[in-house]
Amino acid sequence: MLKTLKRLGVSFFIAVFILNITMLPTADHSLSQVEASTTGKVTARKLHIRNKKSTKAKCIKIAKKGTKVEVLSTGKKWVKVNINGTIGYTQGQYISTSYGTASKPYSNVIDGTVSSKTLHIRSGKSNSSDTILTVKKGTKIRVLTSNSKWVQVKVNGVIGYARGKNISTGNGGTASNTTTKGQSVINYALRFVGNPYRWGGSSLTNGTDCSGFVMSVYRHFGKSLPHSSYALRRVGRAVHGLSNAKPGDIICYSGHVALYIGNRKIVHASNPRDGIKISSNANYRHIVAIRRIFN
Repeated sequence: MLKTLKRLGVSFFIAVFILNITMLPTADHSLSQVEASTTGKVTARKLHIRNKKSTKAKCIKIAKKGTKVEVLSTGKKWVKVNINGTIGYTQGQYISTSYGTASKPYSNVIDGTVSSKTLHIRSGKSNSSDTILTVKKGTKIRVLTSNSKWVQVKVNGVIGYARGKNISTGNGGTASNTTTKGQSVINYALRFVGNPYRWGGSSLTNGTDCSGFVMSVYRHFGKSLPHSSYALRRVGRAVHGLSNAKPGDIICYSGHVALYIGNRKIVHASNPRDGIKISSNANYRHIVAIRRIFN
């Protein structure tokens, strides 16, 4: 009888132990949930939160621009979010996150190169913060956040903060100022794509010809250029070859001019039929000269 009771006691203890083990939360699952979760802000004027991944699904909440959102899962189009306890689905492109959008979480991450003799990676955004890593000039570095004095970076698996001015991002830009003046020119010029062409005109909205387009775009940045495709061949400084062209450079053809976007593309006031448009091949005509206004 005593042996039977002992056997029952051991069996009961084993059963309880197994039951407790099965009821414990899975550590890996909890960790993955924490890592997958991030925060963001709504960038659309109104963002519909739905109960399923479809524009035809029931709308359970409307979030206004600037609303804080907890992103529970990412995806190419639809993402799962939590807004003040309401959980549903929405299109991730309309939610900005630290490094991109909910649909493209790392779209804002850029590659850079250390341009100073040494670069201190610190634990915080201050020279008084602890140095967690020091890298040398020429070291490749991932810039996670940019366009500020202190930027978040990742190098050799270490994430920390560094002075953005000491990280080159190409085309003359730095991690603290990734948008060069030439790129700013292009960003402004692209606002007017689709507007009409008018011979002799210089209005970016009501009609302009090719040289008037270039002249008016640069006038916005305080530069006075001639209203003549021929005269524009002599402004700024020369750039030798399309392979050396940068965004904002003036591409001069015989009787025509355009602004270089990059990747062999141009934006220009083309003709009365097409108006201001983007063309995918800067070499579609013989290039006579390339001129750069901003260094």
